[in-house]
Amino acid sequence: MDKYQQLRDVGTNGDNYDLSTDDLIEQFQYWDTQYGIELSEVEFDAVTVIFKELPEDLNELAIEIYEFCPDTIDQHFGCFAEAIAVMEEFDQDVAKNIQALIKDIDFNDEDYGFELLKRSLAINKAVALWWD
Repeated sequence: MDKYQQLRDVGTNGDNYDLSTDDLIEQFQYWDTQYGIELSEVEFDAVTVIFKELPEDLNELAIEIYEFCPDTIDQHFGCFAEAIAVMEEFDQDVAKNIQALIKDIDFNDEDYGFELLKRSLAINKAVALWWD
């Protein structure tokens, strides 16, 4: 089965960013050529991309991911400072995997979300993308 057929069947898109299903497939095909990918958790506005290989320098890939799906930073990695502050305010424990991810991150650096995206890629070899 074509690895992109589920995207077509579900109609996965980023319409609010002017990205059609075909646009998503085109980007995924490019990444598949570059790194080898698998897709999981396919929904109408979301998909997880699992990378078989990653480049040594993750900057270019992280930039591509952000340009393709700004919510990865704008609504996720770039919001960790606020989320951690709320957890601390309510005496909630920060999960060990999150502690490892944010270790030594300078939340005062305006690009900390970009650094977290790169770290997450290095650790998980995957990224959740969504367009809402």
